[in-house]
Amino acid sequence: MKAWQEVSIGINQEAAEALYAILAEFGAQGVAVDDPALVEIAQEAGMGDYFPELTQHGRIRVSCYLPEAKSSAELAHLKAKIDELRNYGLDPGEVEISTAVVQEKDWAHAWKAYYHPVRIGRIVVQPSWETLQEPMEDRDVIITLDPGMAFGTGTHPTTVMCLEFLQELDLVGKTVWDVGTGSGILAIACAKLGAKVAAADVDVTAVQAAAENRDLNSVSYTITQGSLDSLTGTPDIIVANIIADVIVDMLPQAAEVLPEGGVLIAGGIIEARAREVEVAAERHGFALDQRKQQQEWVGYCFIKG
Repeated sequence: MKAWQEVSIGINQEAAEALYAILAEFGAQGVAVDDPALVEIAQEAGMGDYFPELTQHGRIRVSCYLPEAKSSAELAHLKAKIDELRNYGLDPGEVEISTAVVQEKDWAHAWKAYYHPVRIGRIVVQPSWETLQEPMEDRDVIITLDPGMAFGTGTHPTTVMCLEFLQELDLVGKTVWDVGTGSGILAIACAKLGAKVAAADVDVTAVQAAAENRDLNSVSYTITQGSLDSLTGTPDIIVANIIADVIVDMLPQAAEVLPEGGVLIAGGIIEARAREVEVAAERHGFALDQRKQQQEWVGYCFIKG
């Protein structure tokens, strides 16, 4: 297994761009940035709902990775070059450099060691590389899954709550749209519970993963790259395990395509945004049927009309 030298540098945020150029010359093969300001930017851009509480202090930590370890003299030269940025009107502040040795891992697969079969009601989610150990009953539904880089393993509270909602409905013969399908776990569950399914996701990686998992489970339905407006026809049920902003934005169209009595299952909602989703759903003609909460995550089952 290959070892890399990690060089971690603490500087003022204003010198970040110049530091990246210095590290490229230094031979860095990859760079990771720990910058509290990036969290604020992501929050303002609506790139999610769940963000850590961080203190903005103008300092960042940049870590780079080197295939061959640098000597103490080379690291001292690196520090001197960063300090020289003051000559160009940039203040790096106190330059703090530390080193460590990290072992290369196959990160695309290392997480599999922590992902095991999980039961949610009568649904058992089985990683494709594991063998089921517990005895199955005739009514159990087994979903074989390899999520890859897509969201949805059956272990996250938002996915669990959506699977619970779906099992409480009679899906036989119903048309279900899975918007933001991710790994495809919810669409597969619906298909195995007797529904006619159509799925969509804006992420091409998710579409590929969902198609592979669909075929792995020997079910058949279309998967489209896009969102709610990419699907055609009239659904009886829409399930959207995404984030609050996307769900609120899709409510007008969901209300338009669902018939009276149609069901909208909404997941991926952080508790701080839950009331906002409830108010928007009511405004667009949805009545609250059920609300579930696990940890800081909230899930809803709404009925149109």
